[in-house]
Amino acid sequence: MGLIFSNIDKDDLVDCSELYITTFSESPWNEKWRIDDILERLSGFFINPKSIAIKAVRNGCICGFLFGKIQQYNGATCYDLEEICVSASIQRNGIGKGLMNKLEKILIEKKVSKIYLITQRDSVPSSFYASLSFNEIPKLMVMEKTLYKAAN
Repeated sequence: MGLIFSNIDKDDLVDCSELYITTFSESPWNEKWRIDDILERLSGFFINPKSIAIKAVRNGCICGFLFGKIQQYNGATCYDLEEICVSASIQRNGIGKGLMNKLEKILIEKKVSKIYLITQRDSVPSSFYASLSFNEIPKLMVMEKTLYKAAN
């Protein structure tokens, strides 16, 4: 069966959360997500009225997804890509690119002029985005300040 791209439904959130945990627990991320935490995160993206969330389904199972939202910024309509996830076992098979192509078609119809995202510098994801014609914005950087060390 082929790959099907469609909008994420509320009923998909648990499956997306489980895929996220499995994918991001592996290298290079090695993150330790709890199901409640990622479910809350993805649900928060999903309920935003400006959300666009797309899934890739193969053989009846979600094998990839993305979440983000449209927002206004300085006279332009932009999309913030918050999360993208493709099952580690089938990465580099065009699923991420397919998700992004579907997203771009939707955004063009909605007259969205830019897509913004945050990713690790010099990483597999940054190479993926560069292959899709994303550019680093030299005037911007991501900064953080730790207020306390959260318990895992």
